[in-house]
Formats: sequence, structure tokens, C-alpha cells
Amino acid sequence: MENELGMVLHMLMRAHHNACMAALARKGLRDIGSPRLLMELFHCPDDPAQAPTQKELADRLHSAPPTIAASLKVLERQGYVARRTDEKDSRRNRIFITQKGRDAVLSGMEGFRQVDAHMYHGFSPEERELVHGFHRRMLENLYQIGGDKRQEPLHDPLAPPPPPGPPDSLERKCDLC
Repeated sequence: MENELGMVLHMLMRAHHNACMAALARKGLRDIGSPRLLMELFHCPDDPAQAPTQKELADRLHSAPPTIAASLKVLERQGYVARRTDEKDSRRNRIFITQKGRDAVLSGMEGFRQVDAHMYHGFSPEERELVHGFHRRMLENLYQIGGDKRQEPLHDPLAPPPPPGPPDSLERKCDLC
């Protein structure tokens, strides 16, 4: 039974990803291979001094710097992002979203809302909250055994999981996911 639960979760994640990619394609945004990266940049301030660097983006998105570098190169070539030299340190580049990128994010977010509305069809608001809480707890549990690329496991991954804490202890480390 436990293996089946893991498989259902994996299938759910794949189906959600595929539905989101199909929603982007329907909106003419098939070429965006890194919607999370573009969305992160969308939420960054326009102030040149506060725009993130490539490394900062990698940290925020829990991704390897080479992965972010490759994604940024594609997004820049497509006109969704631009790089500017840091005014205080000419060795660093700050990454900005362009207007084309902002328009794509707004359109893509509408597509993602449609996917989520369809996924939760027939769920009450209370059921949606419960599912959200369960997912946050699962994510926190996985972070504790190394599921977060930025951290080492806090304990032996084969040891039994710690007892569940109160709901307040489930606050996310960031608002990216």
C-alpha cells in the first residue's frame, strides 16, 4: 500500500506538470522551459541594486547554478530576461525580467490557475486547505532528510520520522513553491 501511495503522488506530480506545460502551450508560451525561474524574476523588485544574481536565483529556487545558467541563457535568447552589470561590482550580473517576460508570466499564471481549478474540481474549500496542509507537511518532512538541495540531512534518513509537530511549525522556508 505504501509503494502505491508514492506512485500515486509521483503520477499526480507528473500529470500536474504536463497539464501546466499544455496550458502554457495553449497560451503560445511553449518555448518557456523554465516557468519557475521566470516567475521568480517576476516577483523581484525592478530596482537594479536589488535584482538577483545568477547564484541568488539558484539558491532561491533550490537548483544547481549550472542549471540556472543554462535556463537563463535560453530565456535571455528568447527575450524574456536580460542581464545588467552590477553597478558596484562589474564582475557580477544582475538578472531582470523584460516586459515580454512579464506578459508571459501573467498569461502563464492564468493558465496555471485554470489547471489548479480543474485539478481541485469537486473539492470543498476545507478539503483544499487540508490537502495544502498535507503537502506542506510532506515537503517539510522531506526537507528534514535532505530533500532540500541546499541542506544536509538533519538526521539519518533511515531512522523513523520525528513525531508530527503542531501546524505552526510547518511554515515554509520560502514562498517559491
